Amino acid sequence: MDNANSKRDKSTIVKNVTRSLRKAILNGTLKKGERLIQEEWADRLEVSRMPIREALTQLQMEGLVEMVPHKGAIVTPITRDDIEEIYHTRSLLEGLAVEKSLPYLTKEDKEKLKGILIEMEGIQLSDETNEHYILLNAAFHETLRKGCPWPRVQKMVETLGISPIAPNLLIDYYPETQREHRMIYEAALRGDPAELRAAVKFHILRTKNNLITYMELLNTKNHLYKEC
Repeated sequence: MDNANSKRDKSTIVKNVTRSLRKAILNGTLKKGERLIQEEWADRLEVSRMPIREALTQLQMEGLVEMVPHKGAIVTPITRDDIEEIYHTRSLLEGLAVEKSLPYLTKEDKEKLKGILIEMEGIQLSDETNEHYILLNAAFHETLRKGCPWPRVQKMVETLGISPIAPNLLIDYYPETQREHRMIYEAALRGDPAELRAAVKFHILRTKNNLITYMELLNTKNHLYKEC
């Protein structure tokens, strides 16, 4: 029992450290190209270096830091321009991919989409469920476009990927996101490629706008804090 509690406590510390560092990067406290020094942040957050190291591993996966030999963790924040470029490009390419894919989706594929959708709708998004939700979200989008006969389009969409930080940051928009996933699924069931393309594009661009709004809100709060 004590061991289980210890593991939970450690997990909570790592999540809190990750959240603090992520916020410092996204609100501009940590600038692009700046070294994130483990000892300094361990002192500032009053933790050992172990949770800092684990947090950096997560942030590296999210693309917010890069581990450079002989330098350590270097901050590589996602800017508004990055979000505009990635999500706008993805809306065009993934919209095209699902439009071309739909005629090739089987009854089994659509049943799989339904199962993923129901599981996503049943999740209460939190730090504990965020990773599982990211996997389900990726599987939903991958299943939608699996029938696309254009391999170059498929490869370009996969290269752009889905930002793993988005679900956790946009928790306030979670019900809206799930409604959009259901609209996408229903468009696939109706078998209308143009409707499916439009639904996917709308969903991706709406996510882009919400991410930008979130980052601007973080920056506003950070400026107000500095003025105080």
